[in-house]
Amino acid sequence: MASALVTGTFNPPHMGHVHLIKAAIEKRDHVVVVVLAQPHDRVSAVDRAKALQQDCVAEGVAESAMTIVHGYESTPYELDDESAWDSNARVIQAHLRQTPPVDLLVTSEKSGDKFAKKLGLHHFSFDPDRNLVPVSSTQIRKDLIGNWHLLGPGSRELLAIRAVIIGAESTGTTTTTLALQAALKARGGNFTATNSIREYGRDLTMRKKEQAESMGLVENAVPWTATDFVEIAVVQQQLEDVAARTGGPVVCCDTDVFATIIWERRYLGDKASLAMPPTNQNRIYFVTQPDGVPFIQDKIRDSEDLRDSMTREFEDDLIGTGRSWVSLDGPVETRVELALDAIDTAIKQAFDFQTAD
Repeated sequence: MASALVTGTFNPPHMGHVHLIKAAIEKRDHVVVVVLAQPHDRVSAVDRAKALQQDCVAEGVAESAMTIVHGYESTPYELDDESAWDSNARVIQAHLRQTPPVDLLVTSEKSGDKFAKKLGLHHFSFDPDRNLVPVSSTQIRKDLIGNWHLLGPGSRELLAIRAVIIGAESTGTTTTTLALQAALKARGGNFTATNSIREYGRDLTMRKKEQAESMGLVENAVPWTATDFVEIAVVQQQLEDVAARTGGPVVCCDTDVFATIIWERRYLGDKASLAMPPTNQNRIYFVTQPDGVPFIQDKIRDSEDLRDSMTREFEDDLIGTGRSWVSLDGPVETRVELALDAIDTAIKQAFDFQTAD
């Protein structure tokens, strides 16, 4: 049996698209999805396709039931321009030469019958009044935060702003992270789902301390290894991704993989092996400054005399790798206020779907 076809820009993917794909599978057992983006869109076609697949799998769709292809076109989307319709149809037909055969177009658009004829396919109209998921991609683009709950987990992971708080020991990173999360949640709406991520490296540090005590050794007797920092980096990223998939538009992160690399370098020197992750437009760093912040010993901290030099190292690596960052000084309230202003600016830029990188 031939497959069904679902096509569009998916800019961004949302739960209405997932329901559409599930309806297509009910009609033909298998669906071909063609994801098309404009070359200067902020969110790439490959990222949309990946997020869409994750959203569908999360809703119980088998990966084997989908063939998702992606590409780019520069055809202007003008509903009253017949030549634009013809061009878009040709682009889609060209992509279909690389997929299983299709005989049915499934859409929620009033123009679905007309477009199916251009493609030479039958048409099935699914939920044209948008009763199941009462929103379109156009509406979501106009108010992504207000419609955040209509995004699937893959799309949330793709789009969420990561506010990463980093700094030397005892400079208020955890306090600032939790205070920032509380301030965001207080905004209400979909911000009430704001998640925060703990620093997994502290968990491993406590584990090493307990291991040393159980062996009757002095504290810090169990050495750090490259394997330890790989574990920290992997788990830290997993925690962050889960928080993004299940939370609101912003994830508050008490450190991340980038910061883990700096700490690995401090403990292992030339033996450090973690690779620097690429930059990301949705990630903004906040460096907590040690000035005026008393050093509080919590039984695992050991670098009071290194706070200034570690802070400079964080800043130098942020600059050297082209990452965006904000310096946080003063009391927690002042830090949170500045962080919120920076996050709001980042949201306006990152959620502008028509702006190129």
